[in-house]
Amino acid sequence: MRNTTTILKISKDFFVKNIINILFFSLAIYILTLGSNSDSSGPEIVFFDVGQGDAILIQQDDFQILVDGGPDDRILYELAKKMPKNDKTIEVVVLTHPHEDHIRGLMNVLEGYVVERLLLNRVESENKAYRYMLENYEEILMEVVKGDTVQYKDILATVLFPFDEEREVYANLNNESVVLLVEVYDYGVLLMGDGEVELEQRLLENLEIENIHILKAGHHCSKTSSSEMFLRKVNPTTAICSCGRGNRFGHPHYETLQKFEMLNVQYLITYMEGNIVIKFDDL
Repeated sequence: MRNTTTILKISKDFFVKNIINILFFSLAIYILTLGSNSDSSGPEIVFFDVGQGDAILIQQDDFQILVDGGPDDRILYELAKKMPKNDKTIEVVVLTHPHEDHIRGLMNVLEGYVVERLLLNRVESENKAYRYMLENYEEILMEVVKGDTVQYKDILATVLFPFDEEREVYANLNNESVVLLVEVYDYGVLLMGDGEVELEQRLLENLEIENIHILKAGHHCSKTSSSEMFLRKVNPTTAICSCGRGNRFGHPHYETLQKFEMLNVQYLITYMEGNIVIKFDDL
C-alpha cells in the first residue's frame, strides 16, 4: 500500500468547472509523504485507502466521526496514523449498511477504541458481524433518519437518508445506505455509501442538494451509481472512488469514469492515490 496523502485545493469557479487545464491547475493536487499523526487541529476529512471498501474519517481537534471501516483490520493502522496521539475515543461511528467491506473493519474499531455513539439504519440482514453489533452494542446504537445531525465546531454532518421509519425498503442493501452531507466552512461533501441509481433518484425527488464540492461516489464508482442526471444536479468538483486495486468487481467502472470526464469532474481513486486528505484550513 502506498504511503501517500493527496491534499486537494478546491475551487467552484465557472472556468474551473469548464476548462480542463484550468481545472487541474486550480485544484492543485499534491502527493506528499504521510506523517505519523495529524499535526493540525483544524477540520479535515480522510478517505482511507483500505482496499476494496469504504472508511472515512472526519475530525477536528480530538473529535472524530468515522464512516464505515473497510473490509479488515487495516483501519486500525490508518487511524493510528491520523488521530491525535493517545486519543483512543471516537465520538461517532456511522455504519452506512451491513456489507462486509463496510462493517468488518468497524468491528475491530469497536474492540480497539471507546466509541460513544454508533449510528445506523436498522435493516434486515443476516450478516454475522451486523447481528453481533446489534446484540452487543445496543447501549450506544442510534437509528438515524433524515435531518439528524452531528456537529462539532466547524463540522456539521446531516443525515439525508433514510427519510423516515415508514419509507419503502429496498431488497438491495446498497440502496439502504445512510447518506451524509458534511459541511465544513462553505464546503459541502456528500457521502453516498454504496447508494446506487435508485437511491440517487429518491434523493433528487425529495431533496435540494446543492453546493457539493466533493462527492464520495456511491458503490465504489460502479456503473450502477453516479448517473449523469445525478452528477449534473449535484455538480461536484471532485469525486472520490474508494476501491482496491485489481478487485474482482472491476471497480471503478469505465462507464462511470467516462461520465466524470465528460462533466469535468476530477476523480481520485484510493488505490492509486493512497489516503486522500482534505485539510479545510488549507483550501
